[in-house]
Amino acid sequence: MRLTKEQRKAQILEIATELFVAKGYHQTKTKDIAQACGITEPVIYKHFDSKDELFLEAIVNIAGETFQEISFDRETDTEVVLSSFVMNRVQKVEDHFSLFKRLLVELLENEKIRGYYFNKFLPRLANPIINYVDLLKEQGYLKDKVPSKVIALSLAGILLMVSMAKYLEDESAFSEISPQELAGQMLSISLHGLLNKEY
Repeated sequence: MRLTKEQRKAQILEIATELFVAKGYHQTKTKDIAQACGITEPVIYKHFDSKDELFLEAIVNIAGETFQEISFDRETDTEVVLSSFVMNRVQKVEDHFSLFKRLLVELLENEKIRGYYFNKFLPRLANPIINYVDLLKEQGYLKDKVPSKVIALSLAGILLMVSMAKYLEDESAFSEISPQELAGQMLSISLHGLLNKEY
């Protein structure tokens, strides 16, 4: 059966994701992806500009598009919304950590991927978060003095540190704490700080 353009792109992305996890970025060739899809290499490049883009699209496909699934209104507690977002992302990372681990390795070792990630991919993920934080500031839910970029980086930092603490090794200093509890405690620190008010 002939696939539509959208179906073919989804098929390429799904199979490429499986190969990236199993073999790593460097060992996964576009010809292998094409063969597994039953297509030729040029068909891949009709949907993706490069293997780099395909790799990072696999990350986006797993991670989801940041805040787009969250609708905020004045009736919703801001802390609940932010907590729900972080917890949802923690679950995504837990479910697909093999792929995220590949991304971490590539960011450390692959200059080309690193440049693509920071110049094209990261802004695509960060800008909706920053816009969302700006909206919360405008509505008076967040303080203005902390730059929105810093707040977005703080949320991303929680996800990264929970991932490293919980999933890189089977046993760690944080083994007795669930990922959700660890993320919740870190988010609480981020939102409320460490110092007692009377200090």
